[in-house]
Amino acid sequence: MNGAWFDIAHMLAGGLVLLSLMLLYQDRMFALLNVFALHAVVLSASVAWQAQIQGAPHLYITALIALAFKGVFIPVALHRIVVRLGIHRTIEAVVSIGPTMLIGMALVALAIIVMLPVTATEGVFVREDLAFALSVLLLGLLGTILLFVSRAPH
Repeated sequence: MNGAWFDIAHMLAGGLVLLSLMLLYQDRMFALLNVFALHAVVLSASVAWQAQIQGAPHLYITALIALAFKGVFIPVALHRIVVRLGIHRTIEAVVSIGPTMLIGMALVALAIIVMLPVTATEGVFVREDLAFALSVLLLGLLGTILLFVSRAPH
């Protein structure tokens, strides 16, 4: 396989990190749901691309399930719930967008700093993909923490 195959895989992984940062940035309900759906589409494309690279047809099923549920079914259901409940408003944030994005970028840097030395004996692609994966995980954790902090009784 040539380098273009891995470049596309890295582009998809970088897209997931970018969309994870965009999830932190959104302050309107519908925009958040749309970015969530786009994140699922890129995740599904990434899994399907890995299925192609690795010659693993069972990953196509995983990509299809992720696309169907996380990319279509859940966002459509959440859109309907938002419309029925009339909660079209702006999401109140405990921490403003600026500091949230700075914390997010710091978490991406932390993921790179932690993963690259730990995986020094592995190949370049494994090292970078693990750093991307840890970045997405840490950004999701940050989003979850911010959600619970904003919902905590005051």
